[in-house]
Amino acid sequence: ELQDGGYLRPDAGKKRVKQGKLSPMRFESTDGYPIYVGRNNRQNDELTFKFATGNDWWFHAKNTPGSHVIVKCEGAEELPDRTFEEAGRLAAYYSKGREQDKVEIDYIQKKHVKKPAGGKPGFVVYYTNYSLMIDDDISGLQLVNDSH
Repeated sequence: ELQDGGYLRPDAGKKRVKQGKLSPMRFESTDGYPIYVGRNNRQNDELTFKFATGNDWWFHAKNTPGSHVIVKCEGAEELPDRTFEEAGRLAAYYSKGREQDKVEIDYIQKKHVKKPAGGKPGFVVYYTNYSLMIDDDISGLQLVNDSH
């Protein structure tokens, strides 16, 4: 009766099904390094500040919204250039700059990425980063699975 009278929405009283929490996307570089890509601002925060460790590499499109991309490099002294390029391409592809011919990507070791006090989810600051200009062609990269 309340629904017929316009006092309740037709779907009121139905239980909402809670969707499972998505995990970051996981890719593997040609050289075998795991690369993780955040799906939203909260996941970017979790990936950068809870999952990544100090010597892992962090990638992000410069001055434009986009995913945080983490390359796990447990024990690796130096990443191969190809892995840097592939992570950069993922950061370009999963950013608002995707439609451009080339996207400028900032990258830095995770230990140099900070979250300002009271910063919104996904917002970070960093200094003395490296940059590369790259396209967003990720056709050679395979999604391994959707969890870490």
